[in-house]
Amino acid sequence: MRKLPFFLVLTSLLCLTGWLQVAIPYSPSQDLPLISLTAFEVHAPDVSAGQALAQAARGWQGVTAATYNVSSGLLVLSHTLDQSAANLQSRIDILSPQPVSIKVFPEPAGAKCPVPASAFMLLPAILLGLSVATLLLGILLFMSNEKRWSMIQLQP
Repeated sequence: MRKLPFFLVLTSLLCLTGWLQVAIPYSPSQDLPLISLTAFEVHAPDVSAGQALAQAARGWQGVTAATYNVSSGLLVLSHTLDQSAANLQSRIDILSPQPVSIKVFPEPAGAKCPVPASAFMLLPAILLGLSVATLLLGILLFMSNEKRWSMIQLQP
């Protein structure tokens, strides 16, 4: 019966070690606002007009980056979530001589991970919970064994 508490404490330590390995350390980039990428189909008359559009968009509030791809005619903006794509499209429409539309990319086909991302996100919490539960169970079993042992020794 002495092996069970030792096994539980060992299991608890292994789960805690696993939790420490899976836990994500703090990064200063976690404090940055979330961004979104939006691509616009811009029919610029020449390369310099598309580059000028990208340069103008870089100065807008909430836009973190902008680039114009000459071969595809796409203006891609990286922007914070407080700026909607419709708002950005209306601002680009003002500067562009032709109408601008949001590029909708098709859903990629192919194999996908069968395990949802939420299951991976729960893994640290599960490991921490298991380590705490097995440690507490080990302590309870150890304490109950000690009481029984002391009662056995007291009897003549």
